[in-house]
Amino acid sequence: MNVSKVTRLKEDERVLLIVRHLWVVYILRALLAALLIGAPFFFMIPLMSLETWGLVSFSVSVIAGAVFAVRLLWIWYWNAFVITTYRIVDIDQHGFFDRVVSEAPYEKIQDVSYGIRGIWGTLFRYGTVVVQTAGANTNLELPFVKHPKDVQHLITSTAASFRARSNGGARSEKVADLLDAASDLTDAEARAFLVAVQEAVSGSKSEFGVREIKEREEALEEFLGEDGEDDEMDG
Repeated sequence: MNVSKVTRLKEDERVLLIVRHLWVVYILRALLAALLIGAPFFFMIPLMSLETWGLVSFSVSVIAGAVFAVRLLWIWYWNAFVITTYRIVDIDQHGFFDRVVSEAPYEKIQDVSYGIRGIWGTLFRYGTVVVQTAGANTNLELPFVKHPKDVQHLITSTAASFRARSNGGARSEKVADLLDAASDLTDAEARAFLVAVQEAVSGSKSEFGVREIKEREEALEEFLGEDGEDDEMDG
């Protein structure tokens, strides 16, 4: 699927999975299309004996079956969940010229659930995945999904990773801003600032990792040491 036809991806956004309806739910309509195309050939001799009307009936049936089959394939292809590293895009295709595209960024997702109902759903292991979003946004729903449990797990794990990256990036920017501001502090103020930063950073070790935090603490201590030497030279 060319996702760029329905939405514009961000520069570093990647498509992780495209989820479509299970083919089993289309089997009856596919058989009807095959019947419309194949039946006229089976009754070709009786139809040709009718001359003009027989030829018209033959042509109408074959063309109608072909159009119905192409439409069915078009709907199956474009009815999908597009799961990316930033969001979920829900494409609802109802015909050749009827398409609705909705999306839910991971920061707006509150809950992801799935349900399997009926004998056929249990037998072929398909169900419905529902993504609940915050605010007035419409919930996203895709029925007839193969292995809905795996789809739910992918969405929830990707959303958790996205939130962790977002929180980590925000904290990194804040620490960088504080380090820049520290250059204007006196020695006493800078040492008090170091204590405050160490206390704040200690609560974020699960996000950044012990090694990275230690490197930042050492860099800050080195900066304070240089600042103290400058104060002695000035004195």
